[in-house]
Amino acid sequence: MVSVVIATLNREAMLCRTIEVLLSREDYAPFELIVIDQTVQHEEATNRYLESVSSRIVYRRASYKSLPRARNEGLAVAKGEIVVFIDDDVETGDGFLAAHIAPYADEKVWVVTGPSPLPGEPLKSRDEISEEEYEKLLIDDRLLLNVDFDFSPCSWAVGCNLSVRKSAAVLVGCFDEHFVANAIGEDAEFCYRIRKHGGTIYYAGRAALVHFQDPSGGCRTDVGADYVRMAAYNLNYFYRAIGGRLPAILRANWRVYRQYVLNRDNLPRTIPLHFAYLAGLYRGRRQPRWNAGS
Repeated sequence: MVSVVIATLNREAMLCRTIEVLLSREDYAPFELIVIDQTVQHEEATNRYLESVSSRIVYRRASYKSLPRARNEGLAVAKGEIVVFIDDDVETGDGFLAAHIAPYADEKVWVVTGPSPLPGEPLKSRDEISEEEYEKLLIDDRLLLNVDFDFSPCSWAVGCNLSVRKSAAVLVGCFDEHFVANAIGEDAEFCYRIRKHGGTIYYAGRAALVHFQDPSGGCRTDVGADYVRMAAYNLNYFYRAIGGRLPAILRANWRVYRQYVLNRDNLPRTIPLHFAYLAGLYRGRRQPRWNAGS
């Protein structure tokens, strides 16, 4: 048994498409599909679709709005020892689950990830990558997310395409619910704890999906004070959680500050965005680290 978990918020047609593609295309058996829905009220068409597949999915309504908390609820409900997390705006490829499961033949593998390109973004094969580029992959394996060859180990797994041994997730304390809103960094922080406990993260090129990054739904919003505060909080809490070093923290903050505060489009709002960023930074640096029992 493999469990697939989709945490969703305010997603309509794309959620239905994600579910339909998985149910119609996936031939791995047995698997269950768990949907943790944080949406207050769906459109009528979405309600009709969810009702039409109610016998084929495990559907849970949630009163909160938290991606890591929804992931943890999915873990708790899951019957499978391997739990696969995908976003609510993706299209899984042929053999997706089988490609996720295969690396777990090695007991050292605790987490598996795969490519998650945007629509139309090509995946490079090994023979299309020079030795120099390949060496760079060994240093910055974020680039692995747009290649189609197997590479193990890697240092983190992208949250829209991530599987984990349920026992390993429980061992490391599950997903950190102190990340807020779109919870940027929660996947990398989770993988940090996986590695810290001795687990291997495996990149499986054939465990591929297309990530549409649908502009509607989820926590996507205009870049205002609330968004900037959230971004600064998540960034600084992430580095606090992993015990990041000061030079890396300063570089990351300067990069994000330039992106969201000093951006040319935001110049008329520089002062309020500046104070919002400082407020998020302060809170992120003060937030106690996650304790699954808290």
